[in-house]
Amino acid sequence: MAKRIKWFHVLIAVVCVVGLIGFFHNHSLKKETVMNKVRTDSQYGNVEIATLVNDGKTFNYAVNYPVFKNEKMDSALKRFAEKEVRQFQKETKDVDQEHTTKRNELNVDYKIVHYAKQTVAIVFNEYKYIGGAHGQTVKKTFNYDFSKQAFLSIDDIFKEDADYLHKLSLIAYHELKKNKDIAADDALLKEGTAPKKENFSRFAIKEDYIELYFDTYQVAAGYLGEQSIAIKKSLLKDILKEQYIDKAKNKNKIKEQKPKHEVISLPKEETVDPNQKVIALTFDDGPNPATTNQILDSLKKYKGHATFFVLGSRVQYYPETLIRMLKEGNEVGNHSWSHPLLTRLSVKEALKQINDTQDIIEKISGYRPTLVRPPYGGINDELRSQMKMDVALWDVDPEDWKDRNKKTIVDRVMNQAGDGRTILIHDIYRTSADAADEIIKKLTDQGYQLVTVSQLEEVKKQREAK
Repeated sequence: MAKRIKWFHVLIAVVCVVGLIGFFHNHSLKKETVMNKVRTDSQYGNVEIATLVNDGKTFNYAVNYPVFKNEKMDSALKRFAEKEVRQFQKETKDVDQEHTTKRNELNVDYKIVHYAKQTVAIVFNEYKYIGGAHGQTVKKTFNYDFSKQAFLSIDDIFKEDADYLHKLSLIAYHELKKNKDIAADDALLKEGTAPKKENFSRFAIKEDYIELYFDTYQVAAGYLGEQSIAIKKSLLKDILKEQYIDKAKNKNKIKEQKPKHEVISLPKEETVDPNQKVIALTFDDGPNPATTNQILDSLKKYKGHATFFVLGSRVQYYPETLIRMLKEGNEVGNHSWSHPLLTRLSVKEALKQINDTQDIIEKISGYRPTLVRPPYGGINDELRSQMKMDVALWDVDPEDWKDRNKKTIVDRVMNQAGDGRTILIHDIYRTSADAADEIIKKLTDQGYQLVTVSQLEEVKKQREAK
């Protein structure tokens, strides 16, 4: 009996020791689970970067957030970071630690995209993997007004009674539609840019822009990823509150990066009537400020639009002319960098001609063309497939490059003009610009709507659908 009591006491002691070891182990694990690392922001010296981090066997996370030494703002950002961690822990609590082959993961990083006297804008990028084939990436934004000591919703930055949602919806839809891949699913694009607050809840107030962010699957197929547009404040001056326009209050502490997709003009709300005659004037080889601007003046005078197929080698020297083309509602297409016959080049060299031109146009204007016109019309099936752009050729060629005579050019164009046709002219010659002035007037007088190539194709689709 005494032996049994002795062994019982030993057993109790062992259980207590094991329990204490387990307690201290778990307590230690909890302490290691959330480690708050702090370092200084490399761009803004007065801002610290806090990190909640855990490197576990079956899951790991690293959540970064800024600390501004502003109690109200810092408390909210900290709560946000901790909430993300708690949600992730909740989603992964039942993971089989022994048999899992891939760790679950949460990574949250951020960028201070604007920091001025009036406001600061923070964009969080969150990547989460909790099983399945792919992880999920989302953006979350915070805009804080220092004078109000409050975070801002999209409602807060516009004047009362301003119909800002319909204006943002119109701009976003037309801008994003310029990308043919996004435009392919028009129903999704319309739904994702509909005038609803939730569609425009991710935004950043910047020095000269209001930048809008659209999640993956919001406006386009998933493989196209997230989208964004940056609208110049000057385009919203009638509806945007004055404190968010004021230059001095909104000047960033450091030079802001140029937005990826800049909106430089409001979309034209007038529509092309598919029941009336349409014709597309196209101009190659520019820009040339003297002659191209002359043509732009004529188009503006007669309320017409055209498509300009530009050379990258010329665009780099005349960015203002390129921006004017787009600002006045014209279309810009790609005509290669230096005008070689692409079919005589290797595929790699030909693609470089096109891609370098795409990049310089986008860098200058924020716009990336969807149309390409290969020099001399030289194209083959391999290039078509590799470029992944719509090839735009022509119906009427007056050979203005050869016969530098205004009357000859005008006569040839007007003799061959017709509903649904595309005219080729070069905007680098004075005689061609002079001829274009007269052609634009004559076509307008004859009742033609002067449209871009993309508008012409849209009209053809509408007519076929009837």
